[in-house]
Amino acid sequence: MKKMLFVAALGVAGLLCAKGTVKSKKSVIKPIVKKSLVMKTPQMPSQWVECHSPCGKVYWLQASNYNTPAELLDAQQEFNDIKCG
Repeated sequence: MKKMLFVAALGVAGLLCAKGTVKSKKSVIKPIVKKSLVMKTPQMPSQWVECHSPCGKVYWLQASNYNTPAELLDAQQEFNDIKCG
């Protein structure tokens, strides 16, 4: 009889302790990365061209800024006019 009473007391004590527990929910916040910000990253210059003006001054033009070689040559002529006056 004492064993039955002891087992019942342990069962009641176990139930009372179990009622007080609360499960905590962990929430993970993921940062939102917008594709528009990724697409606006500037590109590094890929090709520089050394230009020598007729008056002996040296300057550099970024070839990736021009769509055709003719545009690059036009820009070179404009810089020659500016540098040599």
